[in-house]
Amino acid sequence: MRLDTMPLEAAIRLMLQEEARVPAKLLRLQSRLARAVRLIVRGFRRNGRLFYVGAGTSGRLGVLDASECPPTFRTVPKMVQGIIAGGAVALTRAVEGAEDDSGAGERAVWRRRLTKSDVVVGISASGTTPFVWGALREAQRRQATTILICFNRHLRVKASVRPTLMITADLGPEVLTGSTRLKAGTATKLVLNLFSTLAMVQLGKVRSNLMIDVNPNNWKLRQRAERIVQELTGATEDVAREALEKSRWVVKQAVTGLR
Repeated sequence: MRLDTMPLEAAIRLMLQEEARVPAKLLRLQSRLARAVRLIVRGFRRNGRLFYVGAGTSGRLGVLDASECPPTFRTVPKMVQGIIAGGAVALTRAVEGAEDDSGAGERAVWRRRLTKSDVVVGISASGTTPFVWGALREAQRRQATTILICFNRHLRVKASVRPTLMITADLGPEVLTGSTRLKAGTATKLVLNLFSTLAMVQLGKVRSNLMIDVNPNNWKLRQRAERIVQELTGATEDVAREALEKSRWVVKQAVTGLR
């Protein structure tokens, strides 16, 4: 309540202390988070796709996580997709009223031609975003697996529209009242990190803690690929690079060829 009159150092301390509360809150939901990862992995193993659906910060974080999967895990772009209310323009500026259009959410999912192998993760800090619920309803009609991430402990959902899994964390009040880009945004980023990273681990795209399916399409990632091959095989830098060039920079193949 005194944010506007606090000394700057005290305000910084307050904000960081509040953010630091988030992981412990999420740990209380460990079993639900694990179930979510298992549902996503099951979908992938059935050639299904993962869709993140959200508006504003929630939508941008979904698009961010989806966009990181191809370079990090060599996934095809369609495997993990982000859907944001208002479309691509909403990534850089607010699109007024987009989150209130449940029909747009339905249409966005309808255009993806979902099957029962797909997984749709709706992200809504309040748990009430019409765009997200429109997407979840259409996904349910198509028998896809549905997951809701929200941070409203008072949310009540009718059994008839209840998603396959609900992950509802009570993060307490935001430092800036109503600004869900703060703790809710941090919690969303952490949860999506868990979903995509651990799902890819389960799919065999990680060995030890190394990205053996990294797509080394720039100098930095090629350097990383060389280090991964060296660490897993004991090869020298020159031998690792030669193996990667021979495999067209597919780390898994380079490692197999050196063993």
